[in-house]
Amino acid sequence: MKIIYFINPYKKVLCIIPDFLKKIYLKKKYYLLPENKFIRNIIIFFYIKILRKFFVLINLLLTVKFRWGNPKKFKFIIFDNDSMGVIDKIMPKSQYFVLTTRIQDFKQIFISKDIIIYLLKNLFKHSLKINYISCLLKIIKPKKIVTIIDNSEDFHIIYKLFKKSNISFYAIQNAVRSKDYYKSIFSISNYSGNYFCFGDYELNSIKKNLLHTPKLKLKAIGSLRTELAKEYLHKKNKNKINEIYDICLISESGSEIGTSGSLSMSNWKDDQRVAAKILRYTLLFCKKYNKKLLFLGRHNLKKGNNELIKKEEFLFYKYKNKVDDFNISFFDKSKYDNIKNLLQSNVIIGQTSTLLRESFGLKKKILVCDWAIRKNKEDFNTDAFPNGIIKLRSQTYQNFEKRLLKILKINNKNYLSKISKPNLIYNLDFKTLNFLRNEMLK
Repeated sequence: MKIIYFINPYKKVLCIIPDFLKKIYLKKKYYLLPENKFIRNIIIFFYIKILRKFFVLINLLLTVKFRWGNPKKFKFIIFDNDSMGVIDKIMPKSQYFVLTTRIQDFKQIFISKDIIIYLLKNLFKHSLKINYISCLLKIIKPKKIVTIIDNSEDFHIIYKLFKKSNISFYAIQNAVRSKDYYKSIFSISNYSGNYFCFGDYELNSIKKNLLHTPKLKLKAIGSLRTELAKEYLHKKNKNKINEIYDICLISESGSEIGTSGSLSMSNWKDDQRVAAKILRYTLLFCKKYNKKLLFLGRHNLKKGNNELIKKEEFLFYKYKNKVDDFNISFFDKSKYDNIKNLLQSNVIIGQTSTLLRESFGLKKKILVCDWAIRKNKEDFNTDAFPNGIIKLRSQTYQNFEKRLLKILKINNKNYLSKISKPNLIYNLDFKTLNFLRNEMLK
């Protein structure tokens, strides 16, 4: 398979994709790089290392508003504006300050004598951004800093700088993490604040594989996003949400290869092959047994490029696959449509998606197809799911059909009784929202 190199014009970073998605990325207005390796590397170096900083600075000057003076004092800091829509739902109203940490998202910058002096004194100690964030925290004097971006390097760097202060730090798990990934991110600061995770898998991984102080406060509370979705949907739908789909297949498509946070070429090929096979088997099963299928897309629909997003995901599953008669359903994440779709389904099928863990938290029956070959320890895996009815390792259609029929046949209570360690996956029946809201009020 041939790969194509682009520059992402929005994040100003390198983007590597399979060639069958070339037209999609051109329509998304990504900058196509030349095939000549020497020329391409020169452009990448010049753009990423030099021009990128210039473009970021220009964009910052054109979009940001400068506010003269210091920010007010707040009891709470919501760390990283990507935490909004989640963390703010457990906070007392009007008592938090949203601390933007991604330069491209900065909307305002505070300037005062105190800030300028602090930046000059610490000019060579840390990056300008970290120094600015640190200065704001010293001025705001929060009691608690909370984030759902638990893998944020900035969060862990800031924790390291303030760990001897009286500030309490809270990181809440946002997505599935491997034990080696935890080791990597926690080692930045030897984190010993509060960490709230999905289930016992994370507790065991952190306790066994991390060097940390006894002060680290670990607790399995389930998924905050899922519990907020349940609360929202319960208020919106006074009646019980009925099941209308026999099977929900979770899309786990991914386009980028070999760049930060994405799979290597060999792992990408393996993941795409497995994803295509699961779709093929699921379509065959539903046709044979006349079952109603919801193929739940991966991407949240946003303003603009919706049709391109849909086409990109469709092409991922069509590549080297023998089927093309399928539809992918997308959702509005702000209305928790994806969680509603899970609640409307009898059985959820997937590989390693966070939605699989969250589906289990919704007390749904799930089938984990453990078919991918993981070549690196940091790759996401299925270790959080115990062996048994929940996990299928055989890649034959016959065994897939047999297992799926068995799961469909039994009720949720019977299904749960066949799982040896359910809390490994998700801390079921934990009062997540009550716990967190009380924790913030302490």
